[in-house]
Amino acid sequence: MRFAKPLDTALIRELALSHEVVITIEEGAIGGFGAHVLSYLSDEGLLDAGLKVRTMRLPDVFQDHDKPEKMYDDAGLNAPHIVETALAALRHNSVGVVEVVRA
Repeated sequence: MRFAKPLDTALIRELALSHEVVITIEEGAIGGFGAHVLSYLSDEGLLDAGLKVRTMRLPDVFQDHDKPEKMYDDAGLNAPHIVETALAALRHNSVGVVEVVRA
């Protein structure tokens, strides 16, 4: 999404109804865009059918200045981290084998 507010609720609803996992990624700390999306999904009952939501954001710690790619890597926001988050949400490992969920 190009902006955080106002939320594009039509797009969020469309994505929630057509995908198994929704992942938000932002350069903010906790309580930002991902929290707004999660609140909307909850308020609208869009989590009730088992939609998986992951919010990726900067950690709530002081981060030393460095090259952007290094800072994103340290924060867990680079492409490999995003893929890992998506696969974990889908309960797949990196070679595509479905992991068994135990109660």
